[in-house]
Amino acid sequence: MKEKIKGRVDIVDLDDDIVRRMLSYMYTDSVEDLQWDSALPLYEAANKYEIMSLRKKCSSFLEHSLSLTNACDALLLADRHQDNHIKMIVQTYIIDRDKCVFALEEWKMLMKKNSELAAETMHKVWQK
Repeated sequence: MKEKIKGRVDIVDLDDDIVRRMLSYMYTDSVEDLQWDSALPLYEAANKYEIMSLRKKCSSFLEHSLSLTNACDALLLADRHQDNHIKMIVQTYIIDRDKCVFALEEWKMLMKKNSELAAETMHKVWQK
């Protein structure tokens, strides 16, 4: 890892708010006013810096906040971070609402940018 070579961890790739939220969590064990737009990058930061309890809280929030329009973002996040638990939850959410989700612009973009993940998810429809 580049951090090991440099001998330090750079957090310049994180938004100030995400750093503040991450540090606040480490001191208080709570996440205040979590919203979808902050949960995604906070999950990524927690994963990157191996703060697994924070990652779990973000996962739980994402799972309970799934909607037709954000399911593709959650699926991409889970796939990118190899989080099979949240990936399965999101895929099940999509499969249960397949006709609605597959008609969305978000799904069409996912099919263009990550056709393998889209195919994997669509294949699960026929496995039901």
